[in-house]
Amino acid sequence: MVVTTLSPKNQTTLGMEFVKALGLTAGTRLKQSLVGNKIVIEPVAGVMTAFGALSSAGPAYTIKEETEGMEAAVAKEVAAKARRD
Repeated sequence: MVVTTLSPKNQTTLGMEFVKALGLTAGTRLKQSLVGNKIVIEPVAGVMTAFGALSSAGPAYTIKEETEGMEAAVAKEVAAKARRD
């Protein structure tokens, strides 16, 4: 069990045992849910993982990398639509 303190900015630190066990890295996105009276924090799968391109044990992507990947995919789709029209 790890006990942390909530900062004045509503921030806390994850215990290193959790970070290591889940393979979390700086930039990993975390989803927070309220389940009863408990807070559940889960890593958010990267864009490629969500579509099955990588296993869940694949590398973590930073928010910047995910954003750039999504922007590239949208630009590609817009260009393809423009060619069809």
